[in-house]
Amino acid sequence: MLKLLIVVIMISTVKSAFAKKIIVDTEHLGIRITALSLPPTGRYDIDILSVGSAIKKIKLAINKIYNKSPFSAKRIDKLKEHGRVTIVYDANFPKDKFASVIIAAFFPDFFQRKRGGLKEFLVVIGRFGVKWPTDKLAAIIVHELVGHGLQHLHGRTTQDRKIDKECEALIYEEKAYQDFNMKRTTRDMQKFRLSMRNKWCSDFRQYLTRKGFNADQIWNYGKPDIPRLLTHFNSYIKYLRDVGISEKAIAATNANKKIKFTKFKERIKIKGSAKEILSIGTRYLQGIGVERNIEKAKSWIKRSAELGNAQAQYLFGGFYYKGEGTRQSFSKAYVWFSLANMQGHKKARALCRELKLQLNNEQLRNANEWIAKWQPNKRG
Repeated sequence: MLKLLIVVIMISTVKSAFAKKIIVDTEHLGIRITALSLPPTGRYDIDILSVGSAIKKIKLAINKIYNKSPFSAKRIDKLKEHGRVTIVYDANFPKDKFASVIIAAFFPDFFQRKRGGLKEFLVVIGRFGVKWPTDKLAAIIVHELVGHGLQHLHGRTTQDRKIDKECEALIYEEKAYQDFNMKRTTRDMQKFRLSMRNKWCSDFRQYLTRKGFNADQIWNYGKPDIPRLLTHFNSYIKYLRDVGISEKAIAATNANKKIKFTKFKERIKIKGSAKEILSIGTRYLQGIGVERNIEKAKSWIKRSAELGNAQAQYLFGGFYYKGEGTRQSFSKAYVWFSLANMQGHKKARALCRELKLQLNNEQLRNANEWIAKWQPNKRG
């Protein structure tokens, strides 16, 4: 067993606007396992599993996959060949205190960084999922990592409908349950298979019927031959592409998202908080859900910074520090880093010390005078 490495790294995620510390970073069977800092006691409605216990549970689940499901393990190994496979334990996920029981989720862009064209295959396991029995947790990892991971590998994440992506992932999860010899007669397993066949895979089943197949027979009356079923599913996906169903559905979804984002911006522009304004700026800065646009990012982040948000002040100072989207100015960068530092922003503090050595006495005096007079804007 590899020795746990204790590290402190700040990370950002596409799906959740939070920054937390990685407190454990290790590897098991070629899969990176990390754990984020735990929430304060009493923050959520269930007892939170300790980091050590959570890491142990995740390793047991990985062992289950590799020992009992060669079919799934082979596909995880394929992901490893094309990028980094990571499982994150985040007890803050899902972030809502009384959220529905979300077990895990696939976040391909969780660690937003370039790795020479290699892809990220990352699953976040929340406070509910990590407490599940090993068999079920392992099957959920297969669902997210194999099902959605292969979609990401083949560039299908943004090309297929949600219902089809979920159907395919559930088929891989079914294969894991078969390999684990899970009892098929339990209420949970019956509910799982009914949901898969009649909800998420309903369009796929209709396609089989239209093509003259007996859907129940192909499904092997509740115990499908997964490789055979996936062959039919691939034909189904090709059919959706050929007739344009997927393209039209994705276009409609993207158009709807664009409308919602535009409405959100208009509302925030009028009465949004500094934090909400910053969220729009960071989306433009990182290209999350929108095309990356430095000018728009700078404009929104400036508004938030002027309202007194420390993170926005730090980011706005960064534009001047790097000369990104504006002319480089260490004196202006020092001003905004100082304002963020006054609110306890540690990264801003370090940059203030660095820049103080770069400024002459006049620049430093003028900057400090400006800082002393600065007052945050007030929203009317």
